[in-house]
Order: sequence, then C-alpha cells, then structure tokens
Amino acid sequence: MANAPHPQKILEVGTGNGVLLCELAKQGYDPTNLLGIDYSAGSITLSQKIAQHREVGQISFEVLNFLTQDPSCLPGMQQAIGSWDLLLDKGTYDAIALAEKDTTGVAPVDLYPGRVVRLLRPGGLFLITCKPFLSKFIPSTLLISNSL
Repeated sequence: MANAPHPQKILEVGTGNGVLLCELAKQGYDPTNLLGIDYSAGSITLSQKIAQHREVGQISFEVLNFLTQDPSCLPGMQQAIGSWDLLLDKGTYDAIALAEKDTTGVAPVDLYPGRVVRLLRPGGLFLITCKPFLSKFIPSTLLISNSL
C-alpha cells in the first residue's frame, strides 16, 4: 500500500455500520472526503452514531439505493458522477448477485458494473471483497471498462 495512490474522494457502497470509513479516517484520510451509502436507513443511523462515538463525525452517510440513485456531492466536488477516486464494496455485490430478477427479467447484478463505471473518475480505483463462490462472476460482470 505504500506505493498506492492516496485517493481523495472515497465512496463506500453498502456501508453497513460505517466502521471501514471510520478506520480510514483514523488512518489519516480526510473524513470530509468520505461518503458511505446504504439503502437501509437503520444502517445509516448506526453509521452516524458510530462515527460520532469514534470522533470522526465529519464522515458523510446517505440513505441511497446504489443501483438506481446517484450519491450527493462532497464539499469541493462539482458533480458526483465520474468523480470518485475510490469505490469500496465489502459485501454489497454479494447481496446483489444473489437477488432475483425483477418483473422485467433484469437481474440487479446486471446493473452493478455500469453503476461502478458511472461513479468512478477515469483512472479511479474499485476495491471489492466478496464471497469466494461469487468471485468467479467478477471478471465477466465487472471488467467492462479499461478504467477498472
């Protein structure tokens, strides 16, 4: 990691309890450049409480459906689309990959790659962790752009 670029604007998809972003803030990342999104209002409330308790309350958290909505801009951003230096996912892909097709026959996992590409800046980084049995799907569904 010593030679890795230090991303400025970091978006965590499916932030859950927000602990990953709290740890990044504790490690020196500017908390005003961190945004955690989750479709669960309860998760966002918990994330905010944990961030306050850990004294990194400047982290932004937002209730949002990653597959259908765009996140808000952080201070200093002109737009949220195509502006994120790093997009983190530590389990949201797992849940999305296991979801069934909607009434029109579209599987939520089919929307995921396009959403990642839409939000990352050119040359931005995408870091994902997922269950080993799902990792076989990553190359075919996520390697859709040279920027990834």
